Amino acid sequence: MFRMQAFWVITLITILMVAVSASFLVSDIEENTTSEVTLVDGPSSSQADEESDDAPTLQFGINESSEGMDANNLQILQVFMAHLSSGMFTLFNVIFLIIFVTADQKNGYIKNIGGQVKRRYRLIVAKWVAAAVYVLVFDAIMLATQVVALVATQGYLHWGSAQTYLPCIGIQMLLQYAFLVACMTLTMVIRSRALGMTAGVCLSMGMASLLCMLIDVASRRFLHIENLQLENYLITTKINLIVPGVADTQIQNAVILAVCYLAVMTVVSIINVEKRDLA
Repeated sequence: MFRMQAFWVITLITILMVAVSASFLVSDIEENTTSEVTLVDGPSSSQADEESDDAPTLQFGINESSEGMDANNLQILQVFMAHLSSGMFTLFNVIFLIIFVTADQKNGYIKNIGGQVKRRYRLIVAKWVAAAVYVLVFDAIMLATQVVALVATQGYLHWGSAQTYLPCIGIQMLLQYAFLVACMTLTMVIRSRALGMTAGVCLSMGMASLLCMLIDVASRRFLHIENLQLENYLITTKINLIVPGVADTQIQNAVILAVCYLAVMTVVSIINVEKRDLA
């Protein structure tokens, strides 16, 4: 896995993006603070806040939030958590893992070893374990990159409260892993790297939220189903909701959702590889 050229290319690109993001983080925080002050001082700020609370919001692409950050006291773990929830790591991880999971279709590895393995489900377990190791290594590299970039640009190193941020980071990484397993499963089922890559990138960029909102509107209008809110069952939605101070029920729901995704996708993948013709 780590000898693949795609791994180094994607890792280097992500390292560059993390370094650039960390370098401009202070200016982004100051700009957001200025805009917030302008909104508060504006004559129609209360009306705008009420309208924004009532209207559903959709986020597309990579959205890194600097809310709650202090430009004079940047904390490593807080910034890393913002990177995780932004979708940047998920996007690049999807691209690499789909390349990884479909590599055996070209090199013939799955055909050679598939017939020698008594239980084909072990092939799926091996891929899932490799994906977990990759996510841990990738995120560790990005954390180290962020530390170096912040020390180089700010001149200090503040980790932040481990008790506050580490549980949230752990749950975000679990949700990220469950999302990646879902994309890998989809790719193996449809047996197309191009379609799998397109679907994975679109899902990681927020297209699923739009589809869920359209389904919610259609169900409310034609089937008279109120408060369906399918977006609450999306992994990407849960990742954005995991912040310090979040309610315990939200944390429990996020963990249960990740476990359910992992269980369902594992079963689907095992059924697919057991019924698949490897000849």
